[in-house]
Amino acid sequence: MKHATRSVARSGKTRPRQTSSAPFDVLVLATMSAGKTSFINALIGQELLHTANEATTACMTRVEHRQGAQAFDGACYSHNDQELARLKDTSAAMLRDWNANSEVKRICLKGNFKIVPSPASGLVLHDTPGPNNSQDHKHAELMLEAVRTVSFKALCYVLNASQLGTQDDRALLAQIRDELATRPDHTIYFILNKVDLLDPETGETIDAYVGKAHRYLTAIGFDQPIIIPTMANVALYARKALKAQTLTRSQRLRLHQALAYLQENKRSLLHATVVPDAIKKDVFKALNSLERQRQLKALDAQACEKNDLQQLVAISGMKTVEALIKHQRQSIKNP
Repeated sequence: MKHATRSVARSGKTRPRQTSSAPFDVLVLATMSAGKTSFINALIGQELLHTANEATTACMTRVEHRQGAQAFDGACYSHNDQELARLKDTSAAMLRDWNANSEVKRICLKGNFKIVPSPASGLVLHDTPGPNNSQDHKHAELMLEAVRTVSFKALCYVLNASQLGTQDDRALLAQIRDELATRPDHTIYFILNKVDLLDPETGETIDAYVGKAHRYLTAIGFDQPIIIPTMANVALYARKALKAQTLTRSQRLRLHQALAYLQENKRSLLHATVVPDAIKKDVFKALNSLERQRQLKALDAQACEKNDLQQLVAISGMKTVEALIKHQRQSIKNP
């Protein structure tokens, strides 16, 4: 059974009209430790949701962008949908506690995404538990419930570039393929995350791994998969630095390494991306503009440092994902 993972840029179907601020839901799925929550944090522009080198997402979390909001309002709900708590300014620490509470089934957040340019209000990201947690089978049930009940327009499936083809990942992809077989209008973006951890000197090039991911996905049954090689953590750290937010020592080191990569292989990630030409052209245009700006301010060290961080975000894959989402929203608004 084949499922066409097409971009709206390829679609000629008429869609219902929708205002730019109408809800646009993006469901994010992955097996454990693929970097799913880090990917969502990078889209938000801050470390709002808890991440660690283990299964950390235990409930469904809905995060809605509200332009101009000063903080993230939050509420958590029980398994019978009763509100358990509500806060006007929800901290990352409180979200970690809610997520660890077995009585909490879902969390709802509304606040301003700290990225530039800011998306239109109404963008909603849905974080889900990794279904392959052998210690808690409820994770798989919650993930499947989200697939069946969330009115998502796009699905971002996060792949770990260094762990392609695991049994758990293959099983989840097959399940998603079957679940969406009767709903072919759902667009899927495959996020090939953690490509910054590949070692090009041993043959682990981004091009090679995108090709590997393409063969892997088509073999499972996804035709013409849209694949975005991504450095979600690097993009998040760069965005934190641009906002003068505190970075840990480890984060500063990763950012320093990524900036060195920027000087050596700036365009390799963007060239390897498998997206419609119009999207790729837009991202290259933004990168070229940043390069010209840097040349004009070559004697201003602070401006150059800021520009390098902006370029890093541009090549990280996150700008490509954001461009895809923006294009899809505009296509729905103006079919």
